[in-house]
Amino acid sequence: MKYQGWEMENEVHESLKLTGHPFGGGLIQNAESITFEEAKEYNPLIILRWRTRQCVSCSQVFDITSQGLLYKCGVCVG
Repeated sequence: MKYQGWEMENEVHESLKLTGHPFGGGLIQNAESITFEEAKEYNPLIILRWRTRQCVSCSQVFDITSQGLLYKCGVCVG
């Protein structure tokens, strides 16, 4: 199934809709950061789809489109 130009499984598509956040560029466009634990509890299917995240190492909030890897900010990855 395609969702806003992205190919994905129906379950992922439904999970994205349930967040209530806009989806664009392959990411959930969340204004407030989400921790790894919150994302896991929310829905493991979309754990790597959140744009604004909180670093698991230093708790810094970061935008995955400009820095970081998985749930570590650019400083902690380097």
